[in-house]
Amino acid sequence: MSCLFAQPTTASINGFIRDDASGEPISYANVFLSNSSLGAATNSDGYFVISEIPFGFYELNATMIGYAVFKKKVDLSLGESIRLEIRLKEEAIKGTEVLVTAERQKFERSMESSQIALDLREINSAPAFVEPDVFRTLQMLPGVQTTSDFSSALYVRGSTPDQNLIMLDGIAVYNPYHLGGIFSTFNTDAIKEADFHAGGFPARYGGRMGAILNVINREGNTEKIKGSANLSLISSKALIEGPIPKWKGMKGSWMISGRRTYIDKVVDALALPSGSKNSDGSDVPLRFPYYFYDYQIKANLDIDRDHRLTFTRFYGDDVLDFSYEDPSETVRNENVTIQQDSKFGLDWPWGNQTNGLTWRWIVSPKMITKTFLSNSRYRFDFDLFFQNRDLYTYSDSTAINFINFNWNIYDIIKDRTLETEVQYKYSNDHEITGGFQIKKIKFDLGIQYDLETQDTSFTWNHLSLKNNTQEISFFLQDRWEVSE
Repeated sequence: MSCLFAQPTTASINGFIRDDASGEPISYANVFLSNSSLGAATNSDGYFVISEIPFGFYELNATMIGYAVFKKKVDLSLGESIRLEIRLKEEAIKGTEVLVTAERQKFERSMESSQIALDLREINSAPAFVEPDVFRTLQMLPGVQTTSDFSSALYVRGSTPDQNLIMLDGIAVYNPYHLGGIFSTFNTDAIKEADFHAGGFPARYGGRMGAILNVINREGNTEKIKGSANLSLISSKALIEGPIPKWKGMKGSWMISGRRTYIDKVVDALALPSGSKNSDGSDVPLRFPYYFYDYQIKANLDIDRDHRLTFTRFYGDDVLDFSYEDPSETVRNENVTIQQDSKFGLDWPWGNQTNGLTWRWIVSPKMITKTFLSNSRYRFDFDLFFQNRDLYTYSDSTAINFINFNWNIYDIIKDRTLETEVQYKYSNDHEITGGFQIKKIKFDLGIQYDLETQDTSFTWNHLSLKNNTQEISFFLQDRWEVSE
C-alpha cells in the first residue's frame, strides 16, 4: 500500500511596504520580480502578496513615485513563504530639463474605471479655496460638479450630495461639511489618502446612487514623536504623532490632530464695542457668534505579526451662538415703578461624531480578515429663545409679568455597525472578497415649542418622529484578471 501526498511546487512572498521616515503604509506601490511576469500592488494597508512563484533566485523590486527603488535578492525554496518588511526612502524625481508653457495652471488626473486614489501630496498641490480641502480637489475630477464657488458639496454624474456615501476610515459621516458647506469636515493634515469611486462601486457598497468616498487617516509615525502646527486665513491646526512603546513584542503608533477657527477669539481679544450698554452703563463687547472645530484620533497596536487592532475617533462641531439683551429700562409713574428687561438669543450646534475599532487578522499570506465595530452620530439642534420681564414695584408690594418662549428643532441620527470582511487571493490574478454587515440606525426628528408666563406654561410637540431601522447585508466580489 502506498500513499501520495500533494507537495507544494511553488513559493510565495508577502509583506508590508512603509515609508522609511514615518513608518506609514504606502498604498498602491508596485512589487515585482525581475525577469518574470509576477508582481502585485499593495492595498490600503500597504500589504502585498505574490504567489505561485517557481523556486529559485530572484531580484525583488518595489517602486513608488517619489521614492527610491528598493531591490533585494531572494532565494526561494519549494513551499517557502517569506514575509518582508520593506522601507522606501523618499527621493526627488530626476530627469532632463523640460520646458512647459501654458496659459494657466491646471490640475488633471485620469480616472480609470471611475476609481481614483488621492494622497496627501496631490490634495495639497491642488488649487485651494482658503486652505487645502479634499472635497475641493475632487471637484476638479471629470464627472464631478459643484453649484457654486462657495459650496464643497459633490454632485457626481447628475446625482445629489445626499446620494453619496462619505466615510472616514470606513465609518459613515452623515453631514461632512463645515460653515454651511463651504468646507469639508476633514482636516487634510490628518489624511493619508482618499479613495473615490464615481461609478462601478465595489460589491460591499450598496444602496447608493451617487459616489463613494472613503477618507483614510494617517496611522502615525512609528519611529519618533513628531508634531506640526499651521495657521490659515480661517483656522489654526495642530498635529502630533508618535510610536507606542514596545512591550512584550507588541508595537504601534498614534496620531492626534485638531483644528479650530479663531476669528471669534480675535474679536474677543480686541474688545470692540457693540453699541449696546449694560445695566450699569458700560459697553457690551462685540462678539463673533460662530466657530467650528474638529479633532481626529487614530491608534494602531500590532499584537504580533498577524494581528492588529486599530481605534479611530472623529469629533466635529459647528456652533452658532448669539444673544442680545436690551438694557434694563425703568419707568416711574405716580404709584408704580416699572423695570423692563428683555433678551433674545440663538443656540445652534450641529456636527458629527464617529468611533471605530478594527481587528485585522492575517490568517495566511493569501487570506486576510477584518472585523469592524463602529458608531456614528449626527446632531442638529436649533434653539431659538425670547425672554421678557416686567417688574412692577408699588409702595407696599411687587408684581412680575414675564414671558419665556423657546422654539427647538432637532434632528439626531445614530448609526451602529458590525462588519466582517474576508479577502482571499486565490492567485496573482484572482482575488475573492466577501463578508456581511449589520447596521442599526435610529432617527429622532422633532419640533417643539415651550411657552411660560406668570400664569401658565405649556409644551407643544409640533412634530415628533422616531424610527429604528436595521439593515443586514451580505456581499461577494470576485476580481479576476483574465489577461493583461
